[in-house]
Amino acid sequence: MKTTCDDARALVPSYLDGELPEPQSAPLRTHLLACPACREVAKEGKVLRRWFEAEPARVSVPAGFAARVARRAFAGDPGLLVPEPPAVRPRRPLLPFLLLATAAAAALLFVLAVAIQRESLPHSNRLDAQEGQGRPPWLEAPAEVEPNARDTGSGPEQR
Repeated sequence: MKTTCDDARALVPSYLDGELPEPQSAPLRTHLLACPACREVAKEGKVLRRWFEAEPARVSVPAGFAARVARRAFAGDPGLLVPEPPAVRPRRPLLPFLLLATAAAAALLFVLAVAIQRESLPHSNRLDAQEGQGRPPWLEAPAEVEPNARDTGSGPEQR
């Protein structure tokens, strides 16, 4: 019987613990050699187990430590360090920041508008609106218009 990936992945933890009997271990080993994905799952499981297999370092406990702890606990001593709730930073409201940012933007726009307006004004003391443009057309003397042949005799002045 051929082992599928789903079957193999279900058997990997037992195989790594050494709890899988040989009739099931042999087909699983064959599948792990042939399937890179299942082999990777087995490798990850093996690495994870190494973290838990290591024996922790022995810590020497001073003589009478257990008796002192029991005596203080039964006396109602909470201990030297009382756990405190985590410090909660008060949240500053967002509205004052937004108002300040809006006021700063408005002031900047006002200064920019004044600067642009000053650049578009004339730079001399003369108050001549037509400076540099010559005389306006309505101040020019009207030019003499010569009558056309069509215009003679058909205008309202002739009647």
